[in-house]
Amino acid sequence: MTRTVPSAPPRSTRGGRTAWLVWGVGAACYFAAMFHRASLGVAAPAALERFSAGPAVLAVFSALQMGVYLALQVPAGVLADRLGPRKVISGGMLALALGSAVFGISGSVLGGVAGRMLIGFGDAFMFTNVLRLAAHWFPPARYGQVAAITGLIGGLGQVLSTVPLAAALHGFGWVPTFVGAAGLTLALAAVAAGVIRERTDERPATAPPRERIGASLRAVVAQRGTRHAFWVHFVLMAQFVALTTLWGQPWLTEAQGRSRTEAGSLLLLAVVAFIVGSLVAGQFAAGRPLRRDRYALAMSVAVVVAWVVLAGWPGALPTPLLVVALAVIGVAGGAAMLAFDGARLANAEHRSGTASGVVNMGGFTAAVLIQLLVGGVLQATSSLPGPTAYRWAFLPVVLLLLLGTVAQGLSRVRAAPERG
Repeated sequence: MTRTVPSAPPRSTRGGRTAWLVWGVGAACYFAAMFHRASLGVAAPAALERFSAGPAVLAVFSALQMGVYLALQVPAGVLADRLGPRKVISGGMLALALGSAVFGISGSVLGGVAGRMLIGFGDAFMFTNVLRLAAHWFPPARYGQVAAITGLIGGLGQVLSTVPLAAALHGFGWVPTFVGAAGLTLALAAVAAGVIRERTDERPATAPPRERIGASLRAVVAQRGTRHAFWVHFVLMAQFVALTTLWGQPWLTEAQGRSRTEAGSLLLLAVVAFIVGSLVAGQFAAGRPLRRDRYALAMSVAVVVAWVVLAGWPGALPTPLLVVALAVIGVAGGAAMLAFDGARLANAEHRSGTASGVVNMGGFTAAVLIQLLVGGVLQATSSLPGPTAYRWAFLPVVLLLLLGTVAQGLSRVRAAPERG
């Protein structure tokens, strides 16, 4: 007798209710990670008082957090491909909970650094693994849209870290706010461990080869689409992260003369613009290579112009101009999700996590550089008035964004013949 082996369901069945549930829990974890990532920017004025620190020390807090995040991007992508998202996301959520608790309880600089580094460690494993879920549970044609929605949900996490977090710090105090956030994160980690599954029941007829890590990484970097996506993320994400996770609140209060409440509302505007940008990018450009690359380059040029205005305007910006600049920064940050669409289409599915990790390094390499450079310049110009000091501090941001935009344009030109 011959045994009949049931055939695997067709790949077109991907994207049903179970797919949305599994991805949705992963996206909720990313939502929480974005809250923790951005919390220091909102809490910056209170952190200066709690830790008796200057702007350079605050920059070290954020840079170490982002540095840990950055250093783990390729390992996070490799682990997404090797261990699967359930284990990695659940473990990352535990690290986020512990980091928030340590940051909330500690009153020393050393404890604050430890807490932010733990948050960076846990955050590092979220986004690439949620994208890995999207790659497994949805058909390739829908990947770009799901990636954009993932970015939108991350933006909502930042919304929770603006006005609501500021209100919680004012109403409940430092320790209850951060320890309470740790408890909610721990509960979500348990949900993730119980709900997330590594992949659908589908199995390809021929399993992809088990590659060595170095070979997989070389194959990903060799793709022109990966390198172009790296520079897209370098420009669009870095400037948004640097403004909303650290320097936005101090800049708005010290250089723009805004109250803490006004500053929180203006940062909320930038985050809402990020959400809008994610939606527009997902609907307008995802899955359409030529349109995607043109749109990303146009947004990069707009970002350079916005930061030239921030760095060059004498004194406080008029409110309408400030609102427009923050909106451009936010919309461009949302468009950074297109980088992952480009990287996914340029690489095999079994390398999707590694490709996402490499691309994610682009934005956060630039973000770490921006945070350190801005903090160093502010420390060196501490004797100058706030508006003048921040104008000098934002000049390195303009130079980095200009560098990334030129590199993006050049890589797009080289890649154009392959795209037909």
